Amino acid sequence: MKKKIFLVVTVIVLVLAGISWGLLSYNYSTGFRSGVLVKITKKGAFLKTYEGTIDLGSGDQLTWDFSIHNKEIGEQLEKQAGQFVKLEYRELLYKVIYGTKYDVTAWSIVRKSGSENFCRLVNIMRKSRFVVEKVKSLISENDASLLEEIRKCQN
Repeated sequence: MKKKIFLVVTVIVLVLAGISWGLLSYNYSTGFRSGVLVKITKKGAFLKTYEGTIDLGSGDQLTWDFSIHNKEIGEQLEKQAGQFVKLEYRELLYKVIYGTKYDVTAWSIVRKSGSENFCRLVNIMRKSRFVVEKVKSLISENDASLLEEIRKCQN
């Protein structure tokens, strides 16, 4: 009899845990937002997450707060404060553990007007193998995402 009660209680607990996990990780929606990365901080007493804010274009009037559950993405975005970024996110049903319901899953730097000059500079630098090797190693060490931008400047 005690085994049956234990088994029933265990099954109920497992089912409730599964339902809870499903509700907490369910993607309500997905999307993109772009703006200037204003703030990014690491918060939490026990479970550390990155919390950030982007300015969607009108100063304090229109900002968007988000969370980052992935440590690697959080560390990458910390280095991009002040940059115009595009964030891919998923909206969760509930924000039980995190600061917001919006979990950033990917990001990229948005190319602004004036990138033509950047590409012109890249194409001039490509004429010297020595310069290419030096610059490539420096960029790889300091800002690997910039290599992707350089690759977009193909003639």
